[in-house]
Parts: sequence; structure tokens; C-alpha cells
Amino acid sequence: MRKNRLLLILVMMLAVLSGCSSNNKVKVYGNTEDVTVTHTEVNMTMVVTNKDFEKNIISFMDCVSGKTYELGYHGGVNVYNTYGKLVGINEVYNGSVVDVVFYSDTMKLVSMTFNDNTTTLKGITKFSADKETGTARYKGTTCTMSEYVVAFDEEESINIMEINTEDQVTLNLYGGRLVSVVVELGHGYVRLDNQDTYVGGLVEIGYDVIVPVTTDMLLTVREGTYTLRINKNGYSQSKEVTVTKGKEILVDLTSIAIPTGTMIFEITPADATLYINGEKQSSHSFTSVYGTYSIKIEAEGYDTFRGSVKLSNSLKSYDVQLVKIDDEDTEEDTEDSEEDTEDTEEDTEDTEKDTEDSSSSDTTEDTGTTESEETTDNVIWVNQPVGVSVYVDGEYIGIAPVSFPKTVGSHTITLYQTGYLIKSYTIYASNNGKDDEYSFADLTSILDTIE
Repeated sequence: MRKNRLLLILVMMLAVLSGCSSNNKVKVYGNTEDVTVTHTEVNMTMVVTNKDFEKNIISFMDCVSGKTYELGYHGGVNVYNTYGKLVGINEVYNGSVVDVVFYSDTMKLVSMTFNDNTTTLKGITKFSADKETGTARYKGTTCTMSEYVVAFDEEESINIMEINTEDQVTLNLYGGRLVSVVVELGHGYVRLDNQDTYVGGLVEIGYDVIVPVTTDMLLTVREGTYTLRINKNGYSQSKEVTVTKGKEILVDLTSIAIPTGTMIFEITPADATLYINGEKQSSHSFTSVYGTYSIKIEAEGYDTFRGSVKLSNSLKSYDVQLVKIDDEDTEEDTEDSEEDTEDTEEDTEDTEKDTEDSSSSDTTEDTGTTESEETTDNVIWVNQPVGVSVYVDGEYIGIAPVSFPKTVGSHTITLYQTGYLIKSYTIYASNNGKDDEYSFADLTSILDTIE
């Protein structure tokens, strides 16, 4: 009986075990094969036009075709200099010419290498572009521009005409053609105030801005700190100014205005006529600002006296005796009044010295933005924006639309309107036998720049 019981228990256990095994079968799969993805690499020489690290995209322009590309970027992209050494992405700037490797199917960057066939010229000044002829000029040198040439002020894309001859730039030439221009140092604007006593004289500011002083002028000057020098008729003063990119600075000349003085001439004969700087005077006294003046005194029957005097005091008198033509025994002479006898000799010496100084200091190899003084029978029109004040090479010419005489060379056209950002453009005028017309973009309201 006991044996039967044990046998029954054994049978039941086997039944339970066999039921569990049928419900827990595990299906085993074989190893899957590795899949190899193949990308097609493309090599191109391109100009960097934008870097957007928030979206991880870098934009390029093909140097040959001008076609643009947006390529995906990640931290694993290698960047090499022209010697094949790894450099950081921060070495790449907008305007850089690089050899780019990327996948054509995914438009992902693989690597960038600075192109070693690119000629890079840094610290260039006096740059101007002539789109009509497709040439660029700088410091007396000309080069051919690519029809797809791009320009940047630091990292911001700009119209190449916005680059002023006062700016300092980097030029990149590929295949002998200019493909990109990058502004290193930009320009600001200097407006003179209370300059009336200097009108007709010369003002010098910056590295090479030397222009006549007018009643309304707005000068374009490279950013930086300079000594403004202004002079008229041998009288000169200076003032420190700091020019900020894109900003206008108002320089008040009240504190250095030219003082005023009076010269009184005691002339024999009394009916003699006095000329100052070629202008006939109604009396024998002359009041004006300090400076050196040419004089001519004439009377019928007397030798004409010619000379120059320097007005440097509030009041000065001169005694001038003309010599009769028929009096051979009379010695020709000119005397000062007793109180100013020594001063006259001193003035003459000072005048000669001032003339020499003025001649040497006011003469320079480059006296402004205009490269040539060749005049033409044509004019240049500034048609838009309508209603803005137009300045040409610093001098006010009127409200747009307005025209001005066409002279060959580079010119700076500055557009000004109260409440708007000042904008300037550089044009190149050639003697092509026709009028030139320009329409520029509307000025930007200052309110639009406030965040």
C-alpha cells in the first residue's frame, strides 16, 4: 500500500513538471548583420557667410559659382589652418576662404581648411569698389572683383558700397579675384559747430581727412581718438576728439574760435584806396579774425604799395606813406606808427614763417577722399531716400533728390536725417560721358534700434 502511494505521488510530480516546461519556451534569434552606411563626400572652396551655433548651421558661398550652402556643424568637425594644424572654430570668421568637405546626402560638415591659395591683405585703407567696371581700388592699386563678392562689418553682412575709404579692411582674393572684404576698423561722423571764424580755412582730423571748412559739414572719420587741427590765414588751434563707429560726435569750436582784431591804417595821401585780400575797403580800417592778410594801397600820382600784415592783436595801427611818382628824390618807404615800428618787422618775419609753415603743413600726398580732381561735364544724382540731407566728401549739398558736379575718383556720400541712423556710401565716379544716378536704402529709425 505504501509503495502504491509513493508511485502515485511520483506520477503527479512528473505531470506538474511537464506542464511548466511547455509554457516557458524561449525563442532564440541568430545574430543580426552589421549595416554599413556610405556617404558621398564633396570638396569645395567657399567663403564663410554666416555662423549660427544655436542652430548648428554654418553658411557658405561657392567662390566660383556663387551658389550658397547651409551645412550642419557639430563639435567634432575638424578645422585646419593652411599648415594642416588643428585650430578652433573661433579662428573662422565671416569672409574666410576655406576648403570645405561635406556629405552631399546629409549636408553635414566633415572638415574645414583655410585655403592656402588665397591672398589675404590686412590693414588696407582707401578702399573703394566700382561695380560698373567690376574693379576695386586701394592705395593706388586695382584688382578685379568677383561678381559674387561679399562684405562684412565684423560678423554683419553689408553692402560693399557701405565700406568707406576711411575704413581699415581685410581683403581676400581667390584666383586673382576679390571674393570678400571684412571691415577691421569702421567709421563714425564728426560735425563741426560754431566754426564760422574758420570758414574758408582747413580742418584736419584722423589719418588723412584734410578738407576746407564750410558752414555745414559732416565728416566721415575712422573710429579712434585724434587731434583735430583747424587753421585759417596762419592762425591754428587743435582739439582732441574721439570717434565711435556708427555714431555722430558734435565738436563745438567756440572755445577755440579765432579772436577778432582791428587794423587802422594812417595813409598819406588821405584819399588813397585800401585793398585787403583783393577787396576794396570803404575806409582805412579793417576788422576781422586773427590771421595774415595781403594789402594793396593805391592813389593817383603815387606808386602802389603792396605787402602783407599779420593781425594778432585786438588793435593795431600802421603809418603808410606813398611815394609820388614824379618825385625821384623821395625814397620809397613804409613805416609803422612809433608804437608799432618793431612789431611790423616782427610781423613780416612771422608772416614769412607762417607762410612756410602753412605751405608745409597744409600740403599732403593725400588730401581727402577724392582720388582725382578731373572734372567732367556730367553730374551725379542722389535720388533716394527722398528728403534726407546729402553730404558729399563732408560738404552739405542739399536735400535728396539732388545732384552735384561729377569729378573722377572716390567720393563719400553721407545721408543724414534727424531721428535716423547716419549712413554713408563710397562711390567711384569715372569719366564715362554720362550722368550717374544712385538710389540708396531708407535710413533706419533710431527707435528701431532700441530693444
